[in-house]
Amino acid sequence: MAATMTTVAKGTEEGGSFLSRIAWYWQMVVLLVLSGFLFFAADYLLYSEKRAETAKTEDKVQQLKAKNAQGSIIRQNLAATEQTLKEKREEIDRLRDLLPDQVEISRVYDNIKDFLREQRLELKRFVHMKSVSQDFYTAQPIQIEVTGSYDSLGQFFSRLGFYSRIVSVTDVEVKQAEDGGQEVGRSINGSFVVTAYYIAPDNLEKLTMKKPVTPAGDTPAAPASAPASGTK
Repeated sequence: MAATMTTVAKGTEEGGSFLSRIAWYWQMVVLLVLSGFLFFAADYLLYSEKRAETAKTEDKVQQLKAKNAQGSIIRQNLAATEQTLKEKREEIDRLRDLLPDQVEISRVYDNIKDFLREQRLELKRFVHMKSVSQDFYTAQPIQIEVTGSYDSLGQFFSRLGFYSRIVSVTDVEVKQAEDGGQEVGRSINGSFVVTAYYIAPDNLEKLTMKKPVTPAGDTPAAPASAPASGTK
């Protein structure tokens, strides 16, 4: 009877589940592997679409950041261009002050006469000579004859050197005044040519007209330069 019971017990133990027949630590390993597999399977099934959408959203964000960076560069370039345009306009205004138009050139003549009177030089001759038209300006020479002191004539030339308009002085000739003039303090007679420069309508048209297209291989000629401000 005892032998029969022992046989039944052994048979029951041998017929148990797989997990019951292995050591407990291997059972833990199997459970961990199964849990991990179930977790990754659930994560893939539930969140795979969300991850794909998130990746697309991040790509769009990066593209928008790149476009914003390009837009910032464009805005900076526009600001720099506007500043350059402003400086060019101010430069044009300064050039207009130096080179008046044909109507305002009469003020230059009046100023020259005022400078002569300031230095107590007696004006004997003030004659407009033939004007010379260049590409971008017109030169108007004026033959002037004065009498007075040598120092006064030097001060007059110095005054023209700091004049805000573009003028030049050439053909200077100084002679001793007659005895009658020296008695009243006029020691010299001077003659010279003052050339004033202005923008005539023809010059303005050349400045504003569109430049012709230069054929390939040809080198455009350098434009004529404007005369320097002050006396020569």
